[in-house]
Amino acid sequence: MSDTDIKDVEVQPSTEPALPQAPEVPEIDESNKELATRIKELERQIRRTATKARRATQRSSERAKATAGPALTKTAAGLRKGSHHGGMALGTLYRERLRPFLGDLRTALVNFLKPQSLASDYRKILLFFHRIGPDRAIERLCFVPTAKHVPLSIVRVPHQLRRSGHDYRPTPRLVFKWAMEMLPEPVRRYEFVDFGAGRGRVLLMASHYPFEKITGAEIAEELTSDCLLNVAQYPRSLMNCRDINCEHLSALRLPIPEEETVFFLNNPFNRSMLERVIDQIVRSYKQTPRRLYVICIDIEVDDLFEETGVFVPVPMSWQQRAKIAAFSPYSIALYSTIYQPPNEVEGEESDTDIDVD
Repeated sequence: MSDTDIKDVEVQPSTEPALPQAPEVPEIDESNKELATRIKELERQIRRTATKARRATQRSSERAKATAGPALTKTAAGLRKGSHHGGMALGTLYRERLRPFLGDLRTALVNFLKPQSLASDYRKILLFFHRIGPDRAIERLCFVPTAKHVPLSIVRVPHQLRRSGHDYRPTPRLVFKWAMEMLPEPVRRYEFVDFGAGRGRVLLMASHYPFEKITGAEIAEELTSDCLLNVAQYPRSLMNCRDINCEHLSALRLPIPEEETVFFLNNPFNRSMLERVIDQIVRSYKQTPRRLYVICIDIEVDDLFEETGVFVPVPMSWQQRAKIAAFSPYSIALYSTIYQPPNEVEGEESDTDIDVD
């Protein structure tokens, strides 16, 4: 058979679709037997290689399935475990951090909205505006600053009186002015006494009114020295009363004037001490009946004055009550003796409206 005949022979397709098949070679003569043998050997090698590749692919697939199954199981277990631990962590966070914080926030909010808390915060705001505003008119005239709060624990006070006293705090200028406006008559013939004079701010403001005499009592030695310095350096041109003095002694040892007097108390001591001071004033009144006034700043002592049978509260107009309630950081109360002078001077102009500037 010739080479032309070999080319004309049809090549039958392979019956195995999965493996690439070499084209079948037609029968050849003895001269081409060696070539046919080599072709068959190549076909066997191709089949073996394809079989090896198919088996390797199957083994890889089986190994992947064997590996992926436990991995997926572990992943799912890890996700479930993480979700469980995450829930526990969130619960712990809520119990240990968030719930106590919300509880503290609720408590703070409730305390903030209490009437006592709101009143305290409003007082602080008013004190701040008084200090940076109206009080500067009197503060710039003082040799020793009087606006600073002074704890009783840092000044020299006799041990037996330390428990009965309160810290020094200045009286706002407008509070003193409003208290003086409550006096129903002129102060020209009156004396003025300040229990717990501190650094003398009230004494200096009282000097703007035409009192006969102004006296202060202060138990702390340092504050008494500062008060005397302020009185000595205060401009005399602004004083309507220049007879001013501050005594370094207890309020119980200060003699009660025999003249008509205005007493001033800005919560200087506790209730027990206050009762003793009021009793001392009442005894002086019973010895010499006369008109006496007591100005109480930030003190609730209505019962003490009622029990004396001598003092009665002086009523305020609604304008004064509204002004004090809205703009005063401290409550103001005025008490007067029941004494009625036999021959009061009528038509005399009040001089209690002098401004302290």
